[in-house]
Order: sequence, then C-alpha cells, then structure tokens
Amino acid sequence: MKKPLTLIILLLSCIITNAQSGDDKIALLENQKKKIELEVKNLTDSIARIDLKITQIKSKEILSKVNDSSITVIARKGTKLKKDSFVYADIITTFEEDKEVIILDFRDDYFKVCQGSLCGYVHSLWIKRNNVTSIFIKFKETEKKQNTELNSKSSTYNSSLLNSNQTSNPSYKASSYSSSRNYYRGPRGGCYYINPKGNKSYVARNLCN
Repeated sequence: MKKPLTLIILLLSCIITNAQSGDDKIALLENQKKKIELEVKNLTDSIARIDLKITQIKSKEILSKVNDSSITVIARKGTKLKKDSFVYADIITTFEEDKEVIILDFRDDYFKVCQGSLCGYVHSLWIKRNNVTSIFIKFKETEKKQNTELNSKSSTYNSSLLNSNQTSNPSYKASSYSSSRNYYRGPRGGCYYINPKGNKSYVARNLCN
C-alpha cells in the first residue's frame, strides 16, 4: 500500500517541479522580450535624431541666413506687430506702409520678425510670400514635427523602462508606495494605510519600520 502512495507523491512532485520550471522559463523569456523591445525603441529614437540632423544639414543655407538675420521680406501696410504669437496678444505697433522686416522664426502661423529696433510677431497673412519664405516655413514645420515625434518616443521609452523596472524589481513597488503613503502601526503590530475609501488596508509590517 505504501509503494503506490510513494509513487503518486513522486509523480505529483515531478509535475509541480516541471510546472514551476515552465513558469520560470516564461518569465525569463518575457524579460528578454522587454529588453529587446526597449533596445528597438532606443534605436528608433536614434534614427529620429539622425533624420533631424539630416534635415538641418539640407537646410544649412536657410539656417545660416537666420543666424545672420539676412532673410528679409515685405510686411504689408496695416500689419500689426504683436508681443506674442496669438490673436489677442498686445500690439506693439501697426505699420502705416509696407515695411521690410527680418525673419527670425516661425510658429503657429506667426513669423517672429524685426523691423528697425522693434521685434515681435506678425501673422503670416500679412507677409508677402516668396520661395525663401515657403522653404523657411516648410523647414520649421518639419523641424517641429520631428521634435514632437522624438519627444513622444523618448517619453514612451522612459515609461516602458520604468514599467520594466517595476516588474523586474519587487522592492521598487514597496519603496514607491512608502514614499507616497503614510503608514500606521496597529495595536497588534500590524501595518496599514488609509485607502481612498477611508478604510484601513493592511500591508507588510516592514513598511512601518
């Protein structure tokens, strides 16, 4: 009678051991997968940075003109030079005739310009367009788009890295909670915090140390 019972126990032990071994392998593969995904995102960010540099090199002539303040255009009579690039910004002055202005930047349909000693923002509708202004606008819009995509990808990468650290490091969770919650020790030595519903939620006793 003892022999069959012993065999059953051994069989169950083997099954449990194999199941645990399978879980460990899955966890290991999941971690390897996350590391590869993070590496891919990092490489994607690097490619985006390279694309941005290529765009800047291609627009070297325009950039040098901006730095030298040599891109000049005509702002029409009636142009309102504003303190900022939005509709209700304060008006610095209104041009009483066509004025030659120096372009410094472009954002949100507004050119940043200087006319004499006055600098401010002018809506693009008041500027007489030419090939240089069209290229300048296209360059600025491309630069803005690539910077937005780069920041978005970097943010996603950092978020994934944070989630990976939380998954692979159990102590991270405890330290994160301990920094954002107040813990209290009960009369019987238990450790708890007050949850959003106003009730006690008990946690590991070491968090009250």
